[in-house]
Amino acid sequence: MNQRHAEKLKFELLETWSTFNHYVTEALTFKNSEDIHHARVHLRKLITFMQVYETKPATFRQLKQLMEALGRVRDLDVLIETFDSQTELDERFLESMEQQRAIERTILATRVSEKMTPSLDQQIRRFISGPLFRAFKKMNASPMLEKARRERMQRVRAYHEQSNKNEKVEALHKVRLDVKRERYLNEYFLNYESDASMDTVRTLKKMQTELGELNDHDQLLKRWRAFTPPADLQSAYDSKIERLEHELKTSLQKLSI
Repeated sequence: MNQRHAEKLKFELLETWSTFNHYVTEALTFKNSEDIHHARVHLRKLITFMQVYETKPATFRQLKQLMEALGRVRDLDVLIETFDSQTELDERFLESMEQQRAIERTILATRVSEKMTPSLDQQIRRFISGPLFRAFKKMNASPMLEKARRERMQRVRAYHEQSNKNEKVEALHKVRLDVKRERYLNEYFLNYESDASMDTVRTLKKMQTELGELNDHDQLLKRWRAFTPPADLQSAYDSKIERLEHELKTSLQKLSI
């Protein structure tokens, strides 16, 4: 990558970090769940490029911990906002999820308070402007895109090799993460590399959406399994679990990747 392109990418990533800071601050007001979504997207993009660097910075683990805390709240936000409560069992489950979300929000606020320090901000900016910028100047975007594509295809092959349903779902989770990574690389390199294309971005985005919906279904089933129903609703609970398991199996059969 030439000097000018490396400079542009450096400034784009610095802007990504600044935008993440904005959204994570807004997210802690818990007024708009989309703030958490935007914070996660921008942090995921930054982590994607940090993974390009062979030796991850000391701050990498802190960013991953922030991502995990944001993800737990985001998952519960989506579940609660889209949940269609029709029965007493549903109401009890929804109450349990709202209690869990309150706990996860507290954990997130604590995690952000601990991690998002002026020192972390300086370290991230120095890393982007220093080691990562120098690494970009020594790299070509095309091999990075090809490596991401190759790793995604390896994940897809690993998925097809699984016979156990639970192992297939876990393999799809890894595929979904690789799809995100490849998509973000293509989006950032659109102006720098002919191998990066908007058609590829659209294809990956469609795949990401499909995999995300299946992941949401799997997470919902896991949360229902972890939920303990009142004794008088045990029969309805067992039927619910059976129905969700069938729906997940059907979704897996329909998936084409």
